Amino acid sequence: MTEISSQKKFTQTLEEIIEQYSISEQPEFLKVLTALPDSPDKDKMFEDMDEVFRAITSPSKLSSKLPKGTTEDSAAKELAKIPDSQKILSEEQQKMVEIFIEMLSSSSGNESQIDMNNVRRFANANFPLSSDTNDEDEAVLLNLLNSQPEAIAEFMQAMMACHMAGMTKAANLLSRLFAQHVLIIANDSYQSLSGDITRHKGVIETSGNNSKKGQDKRHSKNRQRKDFALKLYLEKPSRNPKQAAERLFDIVNQYANDIKHPFSSEYQGFQTVYRWFLDAYKKERSKT
Repeated sequence: MTEISSQKKFTQTLEEIIEQYSISEQPEFLKVLTALPDSPDKDKMFEDMDEVFRAITSPSKLSSKLPKGTTEDSAAKELAKIPDSQKILSEEQQKMVEIFIEMLSSSSGNESQIDMNNVRRFANANFPLSSDTNDEDEAVLLNLLNSQPEAIAEFMQAMMACHMAGMTKAANLLSRLFAQHVLIIANDSYQSLSGDITRHKGVIETSGNNSKKGQDKRHSKNRQRKDFALKLYLEKPSRNPKQAAERLFDIVNQYANDIKHPFSSEYQGFQTVYRWFLDAYKKERSKT
């Protein structure tokens, strides 16, 4: 029985994903990988890619704990009822990051002769990238980079420049930052799901508290709304309070509506949330 090649195995995995998610055509990066000369490194690359894509598309182990009939819209609400659901999702996401890093990382520097002028020119080039040569492989590579969102393409450009220059440690550090950015920080699906779970947990906790205590409801809900917002702020890193408010206000606003204590307007709500985050930021900075 002939053993299936790593390239063929990965292509089959990718075809399954394309069919599952109704993707119109194969991604550009597959053309780049296929065009590379045959070598043990190429085989290993396809093996790693197959592992990464299977990990990314495999269902969470929490899936078996969801009640029958759970839909995409109701998943966050059901997950909020499962203890440690966010911790489990976070660990699964981090595991994917580690697999992704292993695939991207280089074990040794580039020992061949390199033209540092070409490396510098490539590293400092602005988007969209272009080339004066007629090299088909280089054209495919540039098309791959130019087809990505600029924030992702910049990571890829920097990683590739470090690899070209034999700067292994710097390339591997960028690989880690890139994996975390793509799979966690800029992963809208994961961030949205995590935020929705937090929101539903807050609603559950609010209902429990209200049934146990006969306290002033307005004061209580003001505190619950603020506590929820600050919990989100601490869980989801942002560059600054303004960016955090822009990213998280919709989730906080929806939570406020869920507990029947909405902001008087979106403008007032946004300014309130921004002020909470700014105070938290200043308080944290004062500790350092």
